[in-house]
Amino acid sequence: MTDTSRQPSASMSEAYTYEQLFPLVKATLEAGISVLILGPPGIGKSTLAAALAKHIAKPLIDIRLAQKDPAELGGVYFPNRDTKTLELLPPSWVKKACDEPCLVFLDEINAAVTRLHQAAAYQIVLEKRIGDYAFHPGTIVLAAGNREDDQSIVTPLSAALCNRFAHFEMRPETDSWLRWAADHDIHEHIMAFIRTYGEEVLFDASPGNAFPTPRSWEMASRVISRVQPEDYRRIVAACVGMPMADRFCKYLELYRRVNAEKIIAGQEKIDFVRNSEPSFLYAAIFAVAGYLVHAKVPDQHLPNIVQFLCSPGLGAEYQILLLRQLRSRAPALLNRLKTVAAFRELATQIINLRASLYLS
Repeated sequence: MTDTSRQPSASMSEAYTYEQLFPLVKATLEAGISVLILGPPGIGKSTLAAALAKHIAKPLIDIRLAQKDPAELGGVYFPNRDTKTLELLPPSWVKKACDEPCLVFLDEINAAVTRLHQAAAYQIVLEKRIGDYAFHPGTIVLAAGNREDDQSIVTPLSAALCNRFAHFEMRPETDSWLRWAADHDIHEHIMAFIRTYGEEVLFDASPGNAFPTPRSWEMASRVISRVQPEDYRRIVAACVGMPMADRFCKYLELYRRVNAEKIIAGQEKIDFVRNSEPSFLYAAIFAVAGYLVHAKVPDQHLPNIVQFLCSPGLGAEYQILLLRQLRSRAPALLNRLKTVAAFRELATQIINLRASLYLS
């Protein structure tokens, strides 16, 4: 017998970041085509589904196939004594998908699911129905799964099911994640660390129960604000593993060398010509940004922010990074800065520099 199943593949022509995928998946779904996103665990596939549902104003029906009994997907049949037939009693999510336009998200679609799971998924994807219950015409289907080489247990999907999807592969990428992180209140220590070292610390599917991924860094962010600094190592290790927690805590020693409060009060300056290590530059930017997001900065201290931005050795790349943090996390403060003449002059210089680099 010919095996017509398909293994999730890591050898697709191109993998996309979260930001690149968003408009592609949105357009495909709006064209009435179901989408399957493959990628390593914890890189943001579920986050993408939730953001899409919010953007297109459809309720999200999140179904983790590996955690569902087939009856929870396809419903159960019960005898109707009046008609002497079996009638389908659908799950509540089916009623919702029939009554109003929804985004049905089939997560973990290939995580060791059975043929019964796949049969239900095939009907959901192909026919947009369960039994006699047809989905609302505006209901769309998005699925996600892991790849075989992601150290995950996967079940081959049938060729017929695979052929009903438009396939995309997702990859982690530092800049995209940091822009997302700035909008979702991720702790500035973590953002500084990941900005400094990039993808090597953002995602590393190393052996062990805990390892760094965008999802596990988000978990770490939620907990470190609730514990004392002396507990950072243990709590971060629980989320991203001990090797990465050790590296993170060593970086924090560098981060804590920056006294943002004194800098903004005009009591301390940094010469980045002498302290030119990129790790320290990023630490300083995020330390100051983190302070400005939470502090009440009096008007008389606004020029000190400009003075910090003009510190010797601090290039335009780092100036822009700080301004991006303020734009996303402290827009009111940024608007106040625009009243300072020195800031307006600096902003003009940055704009002109970026324009000249673009034209060259």
